[in-house]
Amino acid sequence: VQSTPTEDSGAGRLQWGLLLQNRQFWLLCLMYFFYAFGSWFFFSWFPTFMELGRGFEKSELTYAVAVPFVMSMIGNIVGGHLTDRLTQKFGIRVGRKALGSTSLAVSAVCMFLAAFIPGKMAVFVFLSLCFGIFDLMLPSAWALCIDLGKQHAGTLSGAMNTAGNIGGFCCGILFGQLVQSSGNYNLPLYVIALMLIVSAVLFVFINPERPIVKK
Repeated sequence: VQSTPTEDSGAGRLQWGLLLQNRQFWLLCLMYFFYAFGSWFFFSWFPTFMELGRGFEKSELTYAVAVPFVMSMIGNIVGGHLTDRLTQKFGIRVGRKALGSTSLAVSAVCMFLAAFIPGKMAVFVFLSLCFGIFDLMLPSAWALCIDLGKQHAGTLSGAMNTAGNIGGFCCGILFGQLVQSSGNYNLPLYVIALMLIVSAVLFVFINPERPIVKK
């Protein structure tokens, strides 16, 4: 599918009809939709999973819940630095695509291991790594909105973030339904790992050198 310029040459307005027909636009939004299954697990069900799914006492949840968020913060900072350095050294494809897709794929492995390996310490370590590693890709994702959207980067950022919020909403509902129907708190983690793999694959097909909006 060929990318189509979406800028109105006369008024500089964004033509939404053409934007919605653009392959790059949907790849970006779907990538973020599936990524959000991972991030919103931590924002919603994570404390409940740690307590009821893995037997953490309430007194232990202070560090067990806080440390992954610290890892996320570190991942964001390091990811921003890496995407700039890799782009400068190897080009925008490596700086955006390679970092983003690799981070998501590795985090999917960590999520899978967190579900598969029993024990409190194992789940704590792998989920902490998962949150930190998949947030390495966040700066690359938001930078893609500038690469692809140019002067309409704000519009593209809003669309991508909306897709992520929808994905997070779906994650919250699906997690609860799976636990209720199966009685197994580990089952949703396998589903989230799969969603992260899908996000990683979609990231590979986004071309940051092919803007949706041409100047």
